[in-house]
Amino acid sequence: MATAHAYKLEFDRRLTPAPRNARRRSAGTRATRRKTVSAARIVAIAIVPLVMIFGYVGLTAELAAQTYRLGADQTLQAQLVQTDDALRQRVAQAQSVARLEAAAAALHMKEPARVAVIRLPAPSSKPTTTAFAAGIARFTRLFFAR
Repeated sequence: MATAHAYKLEFDRRLTPAPRNARRRSAGTRATRRKTVSAARIVAIAIVPLVMIFGYVGLTAELAAQTYRLGADQTLQAQLVQTDDALRQRVAQAQSVARLEAAAAALHMKEPARVAVIRLPAPSSKPTTTAFAAGIARFTRLFFAR
């Protein structure tokens, strides 16, 4: 019976009209809620352009940094191309016939009187593999389908 009585009281409270003070509080709450929502809209309207401006400034700064890095890299590339050209020129001078003849003369080298030609036997058509390589080849066939 106690639960029925408590339910009845709850039911009765729902049916009774709210006091006038409660209605005024809800109207005051609505006004407060409207002020909060309008303040939030103003803050959002103010923050969105600021975020976009900061993003633009950040992207511009990154673009400028990349431009400076590109200029430095292009300068380095030009220096490396010059160094490569200088080294290739030194190699060409070192391999020149006149330079090699002078080095051979300094070492008391001369052309041979007789030149011998050695003929090598023809290579066999049979592939040569070691037992270890053949074992690996057989083992790998298990994993690769043909």
